Amino acid sequence: MSQHPEEGESSVNDETRAIEEVINAFMYYGKFGTEKILKTIQQMKLFSSSIDMISFFRNYPQDFQILVVNKNKEFVESMKQRIEHNHSILKMIANSASGMIGENHTKAFRIHQARRPTGEFLSKVLSTIRQICREWSSEGLPEREATFKPIIEELNSIFPTETERHNIRILVPGCGLGRLAHDLIEQGYTVQGNEFSYFMLFTSFFILNCCKEVDTFFEKPRVNFLFQVDQFTIYPYLFDKSNCWKSEDRLRGVTFPDKTLISSVTNRPNSFSMCAGDFLEIVKDTQFDAIVTAWFIDTANDIFKYIDAIYDALPENGIWINVGPLTWHFEDIAGEMSIELPYSDIMLRIRQKGFEIVSEKEIDSKYTVNRLSMLQNQFNCAYFYARKGGQKPQ
Repeated sequence: MSQHPEEGESSVNDETRAIEEVINAFMYYGKFGTEKILKTIQQMKLFSSSIDMISFFRNYPQDFQILVVNKNKEFVESMKQRIEHNHSILKMIANSASGMIGENHTKAFRIHQARRPTGEFLSKVLSTIRQICREWSSEGLPEREATFKPIIEELNSIFPTETERHNIRILVPGCGLGRLAHDLIEQGYTVQGNEFSYFMLFTSFFILNCCKEVDTFFEKPRVNFLFQVDQFTIYPYLFDKSNCWKSEDRLRGVTFPDKTLISSVTNRPNSFSMCAGDFLEIVKDTQFDAIVTAWFIDTANDIFKYIDAIYDALPENGIWINVGPLTWHFEDIAGEMSIELPYSDIMLRIRQKGFEIVSEKEIDSKYTVNRLSMLQNQFNCAYFYARKGGQKPQ
């Protein structure tokens, strides 16, 4: 990695390097997209110049030849425009992160040298785009209704007096792009989100802080701290070649954010904060009235440590609500410890620890799916509501 002349090796810490890797991945998207459509362009050149291809296509009607060549030309051009648009959004996300991490962001840009990221990091960029759809667009509403809504309804039934909810402190670890945390704020709770991934942190910061509405009523336009509904468009399905009904489906755009946040930040006694870092470190020596783990507990190397940490961070009668599958994140990663238990063993340990399981059910939910795809993967998620103190710890 190249360095800024004034930036010595010793002055660049591990955090700055980690931030630079994420920035590089965001910034590489445009080139990655170009690589993805290059094969299509090359094929089109073959159609027009290769004797073998010409011979091949002579076996088909001329209208089919026109369909393949001309339609693909139009499609590739549309793809290029949308890739450039997505790239501009991702650059805004990467640049806006300076407001969150300050000096480390500046240092990361100083040492940045454009290069091809690892396959893992490119995959994270693409999944971040899909996560925007899931959490902050109308496209993701069915998924949020399936697993976020039951949590909110459960908490509201436990704390029915809205004017007193600001006294209830809720932790949402692995909060992703912050939608569940935001929706809990709207219900009146004081919420702390926790997230480890810089991909998620940068993007949530952009959505929660940079979707501003310009007020043109005044002679000199000024930025109001209001969130503008559907301010941005992103194209999440450009590279979904498999299980595609129509090429046009891949070009479909999704707008975000899908709601105004003005009601959640004005004249409210409750507060919202985001804490970056490892959940097990963040939760030490702190206490919350409720902890909500949505699509989170399977991120554990050691699920026993998660259970212990949640127990320690709750007061007597404190609430733990969980929803999600058990797709163990470290299961196939070389060099990583991973304890992969079935759900029944996890619930046995939760009871042994001293939790009372108040309610338990299964919830069907999809996750970042393309609703127009032939493939519609669905999880059968575990949902439970537990209280600390119902059992004697073992």
